[in-house]
Order: sequence, then structure tokens, then C-alpha cells
Amino acid sequence: MELFTPRNVAKYVAQAIVQIKSTQLAEDAITDYTQFDDDDTIVTITSHVAGWYVSHKLKPYTDKMVDTTADFIDAKREARKVRKDTTE
Repeated sequence: MELFTPRNVAKYVAQAIVQIKSTQLAEDAITDYTQFDDDDTIVTITSHVAGWYVSHKLKPYTDKMVDTTADFIDAKREARKVRKDTTE
């Protein structure tokens, strides 16, 4: 199990956002193009499975996105810290 660092939590949140949005899109597509309604069990299960699948397949990309952003923020904080220390 991964540690609860801010970076790992951000990765989990990004993956959850992709899963939720994919689930919503799959549910809309199923209800728009079939005879099933929003509250049918088959729509709920299928859309959640589709959302999990998409988020699992996109995990390497969302992880890289979070890592790139976190590295950028760390570099900016370090530069600001160095600049602040040299001016004192």
C-alpha cells in the first residue's frame, strides 16, 4: 500500500475524477442510445465498470501529470526559498 503523501493523494484524486467523469459519460451514452433508464441496475453497473476501466488505463498519464505539476511546484518553492534566503 502506498504512503499517504500529498503527491500520492493527488494521484488518487486525479484518478477518481477521471473515473467519475467517465462513469457519467458512459451512463449518458447508455441511456441516450438504448432503451434503458438512468435508474436501471444494468446502466449503473456497466457505467461504473466502464469508468473504472478508463481510469485504470489512463493511470500512467494522470500519474505523470501529477508528478510533473508537483515537481514544478517544488522547483518554484525552492527558488523562492533561495531568493528569500539570499536577500536577508
